[in-house]
Amino acid sequence: MLSSRHQTPGMPTITAGRSTRMEVLELLRKKQAASAETISAELGITPNAVRQHLTNLVREGFVKSEPVRHKRGRPSLLFSLTARADAVFPKRYGQLATMVLTEIQDMQGPEALDEIFRRVALRHAGAIAAEIDDEDDFDAKLDRLVSWIGRAATLATTEETEDGVRVTIHNCPFRNTALKFPQVCTITPHLITQLLGAPVSQESSIHRRDPNCSFVVQRPASANSH
Repeated sequence: MLSSRHQTPGMPTITAGRSTRMEVLELLRKKQAASAETISAELGITPNAVRQHLTNLVREGFVKSEPVRHKRGRPSLLFSLTARADAVFPKRYGQLATMVLTEIQDMQGPEALDEIFRRVALRHAGAIAAEIDDEDDFDAKLDRLVSWIGRAATLATTEETEDGVRVTIHNCPFRNTALKFPQVCTITPHLITQLLGAPVSQESSIHRRDPNCSFVVQRPASANSH
């Protein structure tokens, strides 16, 4: 009886240390499409084990199957990746961003980065402004802004302080880039200033190795009664 994985004695597997599930996905990425039998032969695992993985991957939406008819015999199933499977493979967006920003800074200086992130904030401010009613008070506008910031998985929260409203970004999606470029941390205060017209001071910053980024937004005089 075959084991779920077999290999020639003395020959180490090149996929050691990775899950069989990931090996199946990687093989389909390389081949574009393959049958369960082909995957079994390539990975050295039994067809039944392969089919079990494929069944789970199809159910989760990472793999799809398509019957292929032959001149003789029964149709066979070819398996391929769905668009959703792309998210399973490693991405290096942060590394690319750091490389590009490093080149810009070397070519044009840190002032160029300051301007780039200011423009990024202004562009987003234009999109957020459409969701903010000019008739809303300070708190309503701030709530809408923080809600928008939270859509980027920032886990943003607000807290009343003696100096104003503290906005805390508990999870920075750009953390690795921000650790090298403090300009990343200016996006949020630029947004707040542009949309609320209120002074903003930064209390903590992950660039300074703090656990999070936090900003204190000063209430306008008309809102101090809250």
